[in-house]
Amino acid sequence: MTATRRLAPWRPAARGMTLVELMVGLAIGLFLVAVMSLMYMGSRNTFVAQESGSRLQENGRFAMDTMANDLRMSGFRGCMPVVTTGNSAAPLAIGQVDNTLVTPTALLYNFGEPIWGARNGGGGWAPALAAPVNGLGADAAGDILLVRRPTGVAWALVAEMPTRASALSITPTANFALGDLVMVADCAGASMLQVTNAGAGAAGTIQHVTGAAGVVPGVSTSNLARLYSNDARVWRMQTRVYYLAASARRTGETALWLHVSPAYDGEAQTSELVTGVERMAVTYGVDNDGLDGAGNLSANRFFHAGQVTNWAQVVSARIEMVLVGAGDGPSTAAQPYVFAGATITPTDKKLRTVVSTLVSLRNTVP
Repeated sequence: MTATRRLAPWRPAARGMTLVELMVGLAIGLFLVAVMSLMYMGSRNTFVAQESGSRLQENGRFAMDTMANDLRMSGFRGCMPVVTTGNSAAPLAIGQVDNTLVTPTALLYNFGEPIWGARNGGGGWAPALAAPVNGLGADAAGDILLVRRPTGVAWALVAEMPTRASALSITPTANFALGDLVMVADCAGASMLQVTNAGAGAAGTIQHVTGAAGVVPGVSTSNLARLYSNDARVWRMQTRVYYLAASARRTGETALWLHVSPAYDGEAQTSELVTGVERMAVTYGVDNDGLDGAGNLSANRFFHAGQVTNWAQVVSARIEMVLVGAGDGPSTAAQPYVFAGATITPTDKKLRTVVSTLVSLRNTVP
């Protein structure tokens, strides 16, 4: 019997990829990788730009809100009214403050003048700076804004003063201490003084005697201009100075700094508020023509600090600020911006934003 021979099924011969096919595949793969990389980099750059822009806007809002709040509180004297005189040379009679401090016109102690400012236009600061502002290292790229305002809680007197030199009687839990700058005011008047006794808050009495040790500047007289009763309020006063100086956080950049005097309750006397503030300009709305037709005071001109001749005529302030990001923005070229009415083209490609606000000085406008 003859054996039957089975043939294996036919299979085509295995063959690999040709060099041309391999190169085409690699080219297509590289193209897809390049496209995906470009898409990723584009999305990443957009995200970084949006995040940087959001951070700049957030910093700008914080700076504007902080400064605006201080400006609104400047010159606060409780219920003591602001009256109009009808005199174009001095349209406001801001409640006259009886300032008993030894140096009542010094920058840090002139609490009868709510705000003050200075600008360096290249020829030095105008008005000229005095201590301690001249030692802060302010950068000429930014104006200096000084605000005098109350801070903390207002405490009511608990008894009438027997004499004008008598201590002020307050609730014993009040947080007044030796050296605090204090204003006492009612609807008829206000007096500026300094606490000259240790433990004033715990004792419930605020003494204000001449020649006291350990207080600067001290008081020139113990007699206040008038007697205050239990309808008066007492609060601590503070001078707050905003300026630009070299940042302690980012080398080679400037920042918005705040200097407070006195510093209360452990707060830092000098602190960096916002990093990356490149420029700051403050202009002041001045009413130097008296009452307008509606019987209200309003700014008729805006001046920079060096042009203001009477700070009692300032009824508003406009703040403008340029903030810069830490790295380059999405643009491949420097982006010009408008600041203080001028177009400025930077020398780098960093992201910048300009913020501004206009604040009415509510305690100097009746």
